[in-house]
Amino acid sequence: MDQFRKEILVGKEKRMFYFNRLQNMNGVKFFITSHDEAKKAISFSLQENGQTAWKLFPGAARWLYAIESELSDAIVETRL
Repeated sequence: MDQFRKEILVGKEKRMFYFNRLQNMNGVKFFITSHDEAKKAISFSLQENGQTAWKLFPGAARWLYAIESELSDAIVETRL
């Protein structure tokens, strides 16, 4: 699926994340948008790391690393 959305628990708050699949000569990545705790729009990317794992690009906001596995799982679930 090229686009989808997923609600993920961040701390005690559920937030909606919008996933967009992009492919270029460097491979496949997912560009993701959402809002932080101050309701400020944020965007970041995940790149494929093997067949069943997706990892944040370096420089992502620190709080995203706490939900990295949930973000990865959301991508894997849509590709089955």
